[in-house]
Amino acid sequence: MIPLAEELKVVIAIEEVWNKFLLSPLEMARYISEFQSPWIKAWFDVGNVLLYWYPQDWIHTLGNNIVKVHLKDFKRKEDAYAWVNLGDGNADWAVVRQAFADIGYSGSAVTELEGGDEAYPRDVSRRFDWLVLGRS
Repeated sequence: MIPLAEELKVVIAIEEVWNKFLLSPLEMARYISEFQSPWIKAWFDVGNVLLYWYPQDWIHTLGNNIVKVHLKDFKRKEDAYAWVNLGDGNADWAVVRQAFADIGYSGSAVTELEGGDEAYPRDVSRRFDWLVLGRS
């Protein structure tokens, strides 16, 4: 796939998706580096790593290998786990925002939305601005 990615000038971005593969930022960074190709990078998902690691550690470790970002939030509870609205989970968004600033990330970020009425995406947009841009 790498020769085709190079020919087409597209990046193959690998995301950690709870399949018990690449469970730490060090494993992900090593995996990407083993390809020895500028066409293999990381698609980083803040919520996906909250189960077992701090997002800011992933961000600092992956650095400029991050080319795309998913924003989700996740809540660890005593006997359960749940996807929650942005800002209502375990992500420390001020620290996450600073980590992205530290590595100079200037790419795009998108959310993964549940279904809902018109008020829901408006609320997500407001939360996105608050969490990513530091404003309400």
